[in-house]
Amino acid sequence: MKKVFYLLLAFVAVACGGGRTVSGPVDLQETYEAGGVSFRMAGIPGGTFTMGAQADLRKIKGAAQHHQVVLDGYGISTEPVSQALWTAVMGKNPSSTQADHLPVDRVSYEDAVKFTRKLAKMTGVPFVLPTEAMWEYAVGRGVFAPVAGTREWCSDLFADTPADGLTRNPAGPSEGSLGVVRTALSREGVAPYTKAGALTFRLAVVTGESCPEAVLKAIVEQQPEREQVCANETVSVAGVKFNMIAVKGGSFRMGATAEQEEQAGDDEKPVHEVTVEDFEICQTEVTVGQWLAIMGSLPIGNYEKFPDKPVINVSWYAAQMFILKLNELSGRKFRLPTEAEWEYAARGGNKSRGTRYAGSGDIGSVAAYTKNTDGKPVNVRSKRPNELNLYDMSGNAWEWCQDRFALYGQEAEAGSEWHVQRGGSCASPWDACRIANRSKMPAVNIKGTFGFRLAI
Repeated sequence: MKKVFYLLLAFVAVACGGGRTVSGPVDLQETYEAGGVSFRMAGIPGGTFTMGAQADLRKIKGAAQHHQVVLDGYGISTEPVSQALWTAVMGKNPSSTQADHLPVDRVSYEDAVKFTRKLAKMTGVPFVLPTEAMWEYAVGRGVFAPVAGTREWCSDLFADTPADGLTRNPAGPSEGSLGVVRTALSREGVAPYTKAGALTFRLAVVTGESCPEAVLKAIVEQQPEREQVCANETVSVAGVKFNMIAVKGGSFRMGATAEQEEQAGDDEKPVHEVTVEDFEICQTEVTVGQWLAIMGSLPIGNYEKFPDKPVINVSWYAAQMFILKLNELSGRKFRLPTEAEWEYAARGGNKSRGTRYAGSGDIGSVAAYTKNTDGKPVNVRSKRPNELNLYDMSGNAWEWCQDRFALYGQEAEAGSEWHVQRGGSCASPWDACRIANRSKMPAVNIKGTFGFRLAI
């Protein structure tokens, strides 16, 4: 039986140009017909999402870990294949409870692939099963809600551990003996010959629409567009307001300068001169209220009743998704600060007084850290600002920077998942809150002290 499964997968791979996705491009129609039975398809533009996670970043049952996916455009059927459509194409209805309008069930993966082959011949459209990524992304976007009590085949082979980090148009592993079966909140590996009640499938096609350029620049190339502005401004979007602070560019000595040397790590050396251009940086970390207004829901561990706390449990990729949505709504080019911009701003820019922490040599006056909190974030602006009127650049929440991590004087490894965090947190000791301190984390990681701040 395993050999048969491999042969079926090989067919799909050939039909789909080398991967278990649909060949194309297809000029997608809203409605198709086969044997006198019509069915609807929804077009989904390309985008990015955190696979294996629910909207609040809770793990989907059976997903070993979160990873970030970038998808090109595709189409997917708004309903599972109906019994009427199955009968029109295949001639015999295998379903456990028979009614034309209900999803066909008691079909194996092998049966589903045979159906898509025959439907493709009848219509001239290369329908196949959706990849798991296509299926999960469509559910997450609200394109369809799976029929209660059903499970659906995807085209992928099952793997306990998905690809690490970032993948584009993933189609699962190249080998395996089980196929992927999905519900909105679970995934499992099922033998390809399995026929069970409520086990059904739907259809997909590739439209040839590339993922939007803004997504590719931010997520894949990791070189977001810049907006050449430098002014104090209040931004209003989606019913919330936040202040952007002008930072006049200049040169500074980056790293473990004299006031930073105590407890400085090797990754803070050598001290080196860096020049940054004019830019703007947000006066505070992105708050729970701002996140909710832009994204519509909160990551786990954040609560609507605390809108002025920094949003936490945010991965580097999640921060990028927030920024992409913010830019779409505002028409601006917000981004994460580079590591050099972050340190320059934390030091006070050209107004710097050379303090160990952002705004003072006394950590308690400017930072929420382990000695003056219960290890949980406090409202932004609870402590004094620094020379540029920026709050919480020491303590409260670790802040993601745009950069991949590299030792000073070295280039970051191409494709590295390790990204820079700065500033320490409410659960950090004093030395982690120093301006020059550096931390590195995989871009997919989330934690109850991981947040970010905007730049432009």
